[in-house]
Amino acid sequence: MERSLGWLLLGLGLFLATPAHANNNAAEIKTAFIYNFAKFVEWPNSAFAEENSPLQLCVWEAALEGKLQLLNGREAQGRQIRVRRVDSPEGVQSCHILVLAEVNDGLRTQLLQAIGRNNVLTIGDYNDFTRQGGMIGLFVEANRVQFSVNLNAAQSAGLKMSARMLQLAHNLRGGSQ
Repeated sequence: MERSLGWLLLGLGLFLATPAHANNNAAEIKTAFIYNFAKFVEWPNSAFAEENSPLQLCVWEAALEGKLQLLNGREAQGRQIRVRRVDSPEGVQSCHILVLAEVNDGLRTQLLQAIGRNNVLTIGDYNDFTRQGGMIGLFVEANRVQFSVNLNAAQSAGLKMSARMLQLAHNLRGGSQ
């Protein structure tokens, strides 16, 4: 595990150092980040119906949807990733990861309330997401893909984030790990 974590850090470090000049390049880098988040965030066993249940990666109208489909069938946390689109607040309750683009305040509030304290890692494809109650916000700043973390939100949902992953966050809000 320690060796895998070292490779993660090296890979994330390279991504952080890689300029994201084109939207397509930024989308690929963000997809790689999301895959690594799936590998280095721990869900409680109770988040899964069965020992071999897949990790449900849900997409809500995110521009990354096409790139995220590349993760379908890959493995994280010893589980296969299943990528699917959701289009109703009720549909997000069975997700383990929810990726969404910037949405209006009312819809974001509705989605976050639908999730409640369920074990759902929320990832917004924009910076202010963590200030608005989401857990991880992906953004481009100075031509680099970066991420911020709202640790309080993740801990409230019963999720544990790797300490080394947290060290790479551009901005860390609250909590202790």
